[in-house]
Amino acid sequence: MRLFGRARWWVVAVQVVGLGACLLPTDRSNELEVQLETLPNLFVKDTIELRARLLDGEATQVPNAVIRYSSDDLAVVTVTDDNRLLAVGVGTATVTATAVGYEAAASATRTARVRGLLEVDSLRNTNAARPPNTAFFGDVLEIFGVGLAPESLFAVTIGGEAAAISQWIPDDPTQRNRLGRLFVWVPPPAARASQMFVLGFNGGLLVPDSLNIVQRDLFEFNDIAPANLGPVPLGFRNPGLAFESRARTETEAAVDWYTFQNTESRDRTIVVFSEMVGAETFVTLLTDSIFWNSTVSNFGFGSSAWSIGRETYFCDGRQITVGGEPIAFAEVPFPFTVLALADLPAGTYHLFIPFVPQGEAASYEVLILPTYETLTTVPRDSEEENDYCDVAGPLPVGNASLTIDNPHDVDWYGFSVAAPQILDVTLSTDGTAEADVDLYLIRDFRPDSLVLVRDATAPGDAAETISQLLPPGDYFLVAFDYAGVSVRYSLNTKFRAPPAGAATADDRARPVDLDRLRAKRASANRQPPLPGLSERLRALRR
Repeated sequence: MRLFGRARWWVVAVQVVGLGACLLPTDRSNELEVQLETLPNLFVKDTIELRARLLDGEATQVPNAVIRYSSDDLAVVTVTDDNRLLAVGVGTATVTATAVGYEAAASATRTARVRGLLEVDSLRNTNAARPPNTAFFGDVLEIFGVGLAPESLFAVTIGGEAAAISQWIPDDPTQRNRLGRLFVWVPPPAARASQMFVLGFNGGLLVPDSLNIVQRDLFEFNDIAPANLGPVPLGFRNPGLAFESRARTETEAAVDWYTFQNTESRDRTIVVFSEMVGAETFVTLLTDSIFWNSTVSNFGFGSSAWSIGRETYFCDGRQITVGGEPIAFAEVPFPFTVLALADLPAGTYHLFIPFVPQGEAASYEVLILPTYETLTTVPRDSEEENDYCDVAGPLPVGNASLTIDNPHDVDWYGFSVAAPQILDVTLSTDGTAEADVDLYLIRDFRPDSLVLVRDATAPGDAAETISQLLPPGDYFLVAFDYAGVSVRYSLNTKFRAPPAGAATADDRARPVDLDRLRAKRASANRQPPLPGLSERLRALRR
């Protein structure tokens, strides 16, 4: 019996131990902890309601528990009497939630991050081939941060130079002042060791990361070999290009050379603009055929080249001459070029930008648009495109209403004379102030030469007239505004038979007053007022 009793007691003991082992893991009502909801990123002056609860070991909420909140950095976030978190300064702080009266309950903590109204997280060069924190002029930097929406910024500068904004992508489209990405071009002549400064309505910020600026633009070296911009179907813009200050060897030309392609016939407007280069040193031309001749260390035009550019007008690779001397149209120099071309044929085109090297890098911009743009309200006329000899329009007979629609728009008109004729031409403007449209009558001796027969280049907006006996042959009449002022004009042309016995010899050396032409070209160094043009040009570049 004693043995049996011991055995029974042992069994009972085992049962008790087993029961205890079964109950303890599930009976956790005394294991309490506070659970605090995750805190979102905050911005200065933001406020949110704090939410926490007290849970027992079964993850059951303890009813009527009172939670107290605190911040370990009151300069970043504070807790209001109604349990709201108020962001008061930029930085991070730890928010703690504690259950009142439950000393054994575990507290909960969350990190609160408060961002400023203007803040930069980081910046990087979008050109992945560049070393970290290294940029060339014309590179695009991507800036990550807060308050970087363009409409809230006064300026972004790199090394003290204004950086144009390329693009803005907000991460939250409904709150443009918050996280986002701002893209800016690196501007010349930013110093080799530069810092970025951002100034806006929400304050100013000096970005701590330094940039190593390479003192040339991203398309170098394009002095004697062109940088290919490609087809640019939607256009191209880069305001951070540079005329470098580096020394050039005798075999290098002071020029930047680009090509782009038209994959189909389409309107194009090409703008080259500089606020740092004097007009007297800044020349731009567009051509369909140019090459570098290493034998003579100079550039040449192809045998079928045409070009448009200040004092550089080629037709089938030939300039206009008088007595074998090249003659350029007289024109006032501008610090920008606007070439608007209608239905530019498919092909490759060369943008050729010569300059005089400066003491330091000088900034300029290239803008290529897939549209026909004008800087004023003067529209293009019905004869466009006739800006170069290959597309010269027919000579208007009678009175025609025509336009110079952009600074230095060129209107070419072609015609032929089968028998000796006297051509009478009168050009009259609409009276626009400062306008000064000139006329050039050119004999077309291609493939040998183009010879200036007569010009009408009186100063001011007085009517220009030409009356000239023409032998049989091919001719161009070119209308060109010396002052670069957009204007409407009328061209009255008529032919009449020459009087009996009039000379009709094919004399290529026509009596052109070269001294007067040179004097007008020399006077082109003055810069006329450009009311409204600069504003329209800036609007076009946005």
